[in-house]
Amino acid sequence: MPHVAPRVRTAGLQSSAGLLAAGTSVANALGYVLTVVGARRLGPDEFGAFGALLALIIVGNVAALAAQATTARTVATGRPAAPAIRSGLVVAAVTTLALCLASPVVSSVLQLSSPVPAIAAAVAIGAFAAAAPPLGVVQGRERFALLAALVTIQATMRVGAGLVGMAVSPTATGAMIGVAAGLVLATGVAWAATRPTVAGPHGYAVRATLASAAMLLGFVVLTNVDVMLARHVLSTDASGLYAAGSIFTKIAFWLPQFVPMLAFPALADPARRRGAVTMGVLTVAGCGAVLTAGTWALSGTAVRIVAGADYLDLAAQVPGFTALGALYALAHLLVYAHLARGDRWTTAVLWALLAGYVVVVETTAHDLMGVLVPSLVTAGLVVCWGLAREHTTRPGRNDHVH
Repeated sequence: MPHVAPRVRTAGLQSSAGLLAAGTSVANALGYVLTVVGARRLGPDEFGAFGALLALIIVGNVAALAAQATTARTVATGRPAAPAIRSGLVVAAVTTLALCLASPVVSSVLQLSSPVPAIAAAVAIGAFAAAAPPLGVVQGRERFALLAALVTIQATMRVGAGLVGMAVSPTATGAMIGVAAGLVLATGVAWAATRPTVAGPHGYAVRATLASAAMLLGFVVLTNVDVMLARHVLSTDASGLYAAGSIFTKIAFWLPQFVPMLAFPALADPARRRGAVTMGVLTVAGCGAVLTAGTWALSGTAVRIVAGADYLDLAAQVPGFTALGALYALAHLLVYAHLARGDRWTTAVLWALLAGYVVVVETTAHDLMGVLVPSLVTAGLVVCWGLAREHTTRPGRNDHVH
């Protein structure tokens, strides 16, 4: 029965993909719930502080993403995981301590009432990083059902505790203390469920983790800087329209987020890499094409549902915002493909494109399209680089990077 095993594996992958897609979708939906409830529960001043701290957590979460990727790549390639796990814990401890020490500065810059919410954000970022090694072990072993469960639990505890914090004290401080407490509890659950061991070969994988962080930080900043630049170079009304349009970008970007997570172990395996890249690109591109076509056909309705009738002037630009998210989703997959084999050239390209994008927008943008069009061009260049790099680099060439 030579066809039984492939069919069983295909069925298993389809089931895993469904579970992981559901888990990441629930996590992202819960994140939106926290933001929406926060906007209504907190006053404008406190919600502004809370939103700024959430943005800080998004950037700080790069440390967790890097630690998880390094651990997953180590496990997927059959190397001992202990050095990567220890490195993840070191990154978590150092990040938390550094941000706690910087809390007075953060408090001043963000105009917070005290350093307490900044300290809570530091703890939240550290908890994300501490949970990364066990998540990376599960991902590297391709135990995607467990990974989906842990991702969902992490989001549920983070948002649930954040909502409790808001209920007890409707302030940015109360909300952030709740978020931090929920993430600390979720980290304990992740370690208890996976029980990764730090015993094993001596040493650390800090260098590999920092290399991953440099690449991911460039990508995270690139995919979030447009809203900040719009606020800086446009009028308040135009920047508000851009912020509303970015909701469509985020939907198109996050919807296929499960694909890089599912494909990452195969991307680290030279024998499976080509097939994983091909299937991943087709899946993500197909999803983006459907979403872009849908918002083009139903732009007015989409704006009413997502942003409200006050933003109907945005209808003509909605397909562009959706296409931007679709391009960045494709770039996300390709960046993770390069991360899986330690391709450092991509790090340099991302930061160079980021610098070029900022310069172009700062010197030429006078309206909404002046920010959106350079964003589309930059995202397209990242995708072109990613595809060209896959075509020109031999499989396994960079797999020795640790």
